[in-house]
Amino acid sequence: MPEFGQNTPRAQAIRAAAIKAECRARILAVADMETQSNIAQAGILFSTATLNGAARADALALAGLIEGDQDRAVAWTSWRKAMQAECRRAIEDGTAAVWPEVPTGVAEFAARH
Repeated sequence: MPEFGQNTPRAQAIRAAAIKAECRARILAVADMETQSNIAQAGILFSTATLNGAARADALALAGLIEGDQDRAVAWTSWRKAMQAECRRAIEDGTAAVWPEVPTGVAEFAARH
């Protein structure tokens, strides 16, 4: 079996799989798949309610959101995309991943969903 540090196609594939697994684990540690689904559903409910003329406070309540959650949802999405970009960069460059920090408020936001 090739060593992890060797630059063979098999070693590269093993390394890429390990980096992808770490990226996934880090994302899921903040928000598992059910939580991610709940966050998406809350966004849909909020958007639908506001498009149908509901007052902001009513739309937030319907969606199970609080003031500031839209900013936290944007931070969550940006962080998840940054994690995925770092995963791809580390694989392509052959260097260690430098994972972005979870933005303030994102873990608490996810925990409520």
